[in-house]
Amino acid sequence: MTDKKGIRIAHLADIHWRGLSRHDEYRASFTALVKQLEELKPDMVYIGGDIFHSKTQGISPELVDCLVWFFKIFADRWPTHVILGNHDGIMMNLDRQDAISPIVTAMNHPNLFLYKDSGTFPTGHDGFNWCVFSCFDEKAWSKVKPVEGEVNMALFHGPVWGSTTDIDWKIEGDVETSFFDAYDYTLLGDIHKVQFLTEDKKIAYCGSTIQQNYGESPGKGFLLWDIRGKDDFDVEFHEVPHTKPFITVDWAGSVPLTMEEAKLCPKGARYRVRTREPIPHAEITQIKNELNIVQEAAEVVFQDKYMPDTSQITILDESLQKSDLLDSETHMRLLQEYLAGVKLEDEDWELIEELVRRYTKTIARDDPARRSTKWSVKKMAFTHTFAYGKDNVIDFDKLGGITGIFGRNRRGKSSVIGTLVYGLFNTTDRGAVKNIHVINDRKDYCRATIDFTSNGEYLQVDRQSVKKKDRYGKESAITHLNFWKLDSDGNPMMGSDGKQGGDLSGEQRRQTEKLIRDRVGTAEDFLLTSLASQGEMNIFIKDRATARKSTLTKFMGLDVFDKMLALVKEESSDIKSQVRNAPDRDWDATVAEMKLERKTLLVKGKELSKILTEKRGQLQSHRLRLSGFDNANAVTPTDVHRAERQLTTNQLQLEQAEVSLRDCEAADLTLKTKIERIDNLRTSIDIDALKGQLRDIVELEDSLRTLKHGHEREASKLDRQEKSAKILETVPCGDQFPTCKFIKNSHQDKEQIAEQKQNVAELLAQVEVTQGSLSRYKKSELEERITKFDALIQKGSKLRLEISAKQMETTAARTEILTLTHQIERGESALEDLKSRVVDAEVDAELCRLKSEISAMQDEVSKVDANRISIASRIGRLGGDMDSLIEERDKYKELRRTWRVYEHLTQAVSKRGIPLQIIKSQLPMINAEITKILQEVSSFTVELEADSNSNAMDVYIDYGDSKRIIEMASGMEKLVASLAIRVALINISSLPKTDMLIIDEGFGSLDDLNVEAVNRMLVSLKKWFRHILIITHVDGVKDVVDNVIDITWNGKDAKIVYE
Repeated sequence: MTDKKGIRIAHLADIHWRGLSRHDEYRASFTALVKQLEELKPDMVYIGGDIFHSKTQGISPELVDCLVWFFKIFADRWPTHVILGNHDGIMMNLDRQDAISPIVTAMNHPNLFLYKDSGTFPTGHDGFNWCVFSCFDEKAWSKVKPVEGEVNMALFHGPVWGSTTDIDWKIEGDVETSFFDAYDYTLLGDIHKVQFLTEDKKIAYCGSTIQQNYGESPGKGFLLWDIRGKDDFDVEFHEVPHTKPFITVDWAGSVPLTMEEAKLCPKGARYRVRTREPIPHAEITQIKNELNIVQEAAEVVFQDKYMPDTSQITILDESLQKSDLLDSETHMRLLQEYLAGVKLEDEDWELIEELVRRYTKTIARDDPARRSTKWSVKKMAFTHTFAYGKDNVIDFDKLGGITGIFGRNRRGKSSVIGTLVYGLFNTTDRGAVKNIHVINDRKDYCRATIDFTSNGEYLQVDRQSVKKKDRYGKESAITHLNFWKLDSDGNPMMGSDGKQGGDLSGEQRRQTEKLIRDRVGTAEDFLLTSLASQGEMNIFIKDRATARKSTLTKFMGLDVFDKMLALVKEESSDIKSQVRNAPDRDWDATVAEMKLERKTLLVKGKELSKILTEKRGQLQSHRLRLSGFDNANAVTPTDVHRAERQLTTNQLQLEQAEVSLRDCEAADLTLKTKIERIDNLRTSIDIDALKGQLRDIVELEDSLRTLKHGHEREASKLDRQEKSAKILETVPCGDQFPTCKFIKNSHQDKEQIAEQKQNVAELLAQVEVTQGSLSRYKKSELEERITKFDALIQKGSKLRLEISAKQMETTAARTEILTLTHQIERGESALEDLKSRVVDAEVDAELCRLKSEISAMQDEVSKVDANRISIASRIGRLGGDMDSLIEERDKYKELRRTWRVYEHLTQAVSKRGIPLQIIKSQLPMINAEITKILQEVSSFTVELEADSNSNAMDVYIDYGDSKRIIEMASGMEKLVASLAIRVALINISSLPKTDMLIIDEGFGSLDDLNVEAVNRMLVSLKKWFRHILIITHVDGVKDVVDNVIDITWNGKDAKIVYE
């Protein structure tokens, strides 16, 4: 102990050493700081937390070396007192060791003191005490008491109510200044802006020692306290030299004017050029070069504050909101512009308007107006999903900025994302996986509860899947779903009757799923916008040129045209078939031919009518002569012969009718026998069981395909790892240098081979089990039996129709037999009467001759009259046929007109129609958005180009003086380009989107030189996303995180608690 009455304290905080980056820069600044302190002669150094940046992740040998050096340069000269900050360890799991304690313990320096626990401790100067409120020991805060009669200095790392950031954002802190009323002075850490929270300046933040990014003002440093008593003190701020400060220079409209401002800044700095208007790429390249050469810039990035209106589309002199693409009037305006050069009648436009109105109504009904929906996840609680146990929770409201989910393979990192996708969308990020596979293998159920907001509504999805077995022992899962509206406290809303009134669940689960989709969109929307799952970061670049345009179409909400195209094709297919099947004829020529024939027949009919009149006159004359005979009614032999011929004809017809009746009755009996056999066979077959077995087979086949694909993928990965590991056999250094950048990946692959072999073996075992289950069934036999059953049903229906027809024929035959029987009976009687009255032809030859002539004339009159009637009938049919033909012609013309309308509509809404014109009109804005993102972090930009003559879209990487297709770019360039393209498309997208971006293992292509650029990019993305979740094994990327979600293990189950 010393008897010195005063105490001088150098107050530092918020150092933020990173795992791999900025080490030389930090060493230079702290070396200069030590020289300052040697001149200022403090009695001790106090470091107020956040010494490390990324909690316990990314701790590299280089970092340990830096931290040891850092503590030593102070402790070798002055007593150095240290407390921990929230970045020095995992606050959510206090059982884990922090990053600083092991180093301090290992150093065992007599002048280095670490206070991890809360309490009151002597400073080493009589009369002066540290009153430590450790963020790692909140439970003991109540035990921290000032020592009466001595100077008590509170040490605290955390936000205090009323403090502000460098951009003057007011903090809602954990405690208020009154919390420290019992203490004489309060030395704070956590907020990076130097500030005094009271007028007497006794409560102060020293700010960050070194500027961390462009969001902080330059000129960081430390506070020097000269405390002589409870109210006798001086405090002053001292700036720490910084060789590479973060400088923001505003774009002055030209390179020379901007450089004039930049020249006022120190050389070697990092420069951010801020602009509110687009800068041409040539000038971007020029100012980069000049800053690098003239100002020796450590880096040059750009901040584009220009915010174009991405909600509007301008096409064909039409401006419209993207949300209007479900409005029929918007589509009519677009169609009128697009089809301006096509000759269409008013009735054509009326038909187009009718179709468009119906289509937009159908699309809006099937896919409600969910465009531009914005939603945000607030909290997720889950139990027994994937490898997790019970009672896991992540409070996203307590996570801001970039959050890392780190750990070794098979720790359950990606399962966090899978659980989120399962809870919201009833699927996973790993493709079509049944819910049985979401449940932890060792558990009977799983559950995910997700609180989120959507367009101002506070909502909760509660999804649970429970295992069950069918009668065959096959395991599956039943899923239950609840959907709630929450109050401001996060509880289900209550009705006026005191019961839960916020239940939004439908009567059936699919209705509830639809209500949820209305709030958050589909799983496809989420995977397309917010989630880049394993291996999918570069999916847009990897896609074929045509698939890229399809993806862009979805982002821009132009899939409404795809849906409209599908409706047009569906409706027009019938019309197309009718047009194709319409007879190929000259309608007008055919009508003219029919008119000519009718005219000819009318003339012939008149001639026959004239002949008929003459014949009938002659017949009448003969009949008058016959009436003059005394025995005019005498029967002649001719009359008898005529009656005999008629009787013979009737008898022959009767015989034929009787044969027909016997045939019909026999056929009816045969058909009924067949029907009976079919009915008996049909009732003996359990068709529902057969179809159920077939569905089981199809599901097993789907599962087998999925498993085989997964096995092939993992086997291919194993093969690649084994080949990579063999490289180590050819290098002389063996395993001595596992971090060597040339063989680092091979070492990683070698470590993962055993685990990967197990993955492959497990998948193979699942394939074999599924194949065994599938082998018990004979799909072809089942399909054949079901097909035969369907054919049996159809045959039975056909036979019943045949029976009905035969019964009608039988009835007709019986009626005909009855009629002919009566006619024969009357004919036989009449013939007997005629024979009894016949006269001898020689007795009255004149009478017989006259009667014979009359009979012949009657036949001739009948023949002429029949011919006349036939012609009249033909004339009548021609009139009807002409009317039908004219109607058919008019109908065909209308059909052709309708078909032309459908053809024009199909062309307009196809990918090469209006959607292509919209895409081309939007591409400059999309490319500008990509440039705005990339110019902050890279030396190149990326451009999308659409081909008007095809459905293709190419991506080019532009270096300023040259460009090439993205397929030829490096792995790092593809990664950065993919990320920029995705973010740009999200920004202009009308799809439902969240304020979260998730990147799962997308950084494997980076080397150490490119990590910092990608880190800057991730930081820059925070202006667009509230949450950025990254899962990675790349140590350099871990430096950039603001928060870490730590996965622990409870027995065999993973565990996460972050709330």
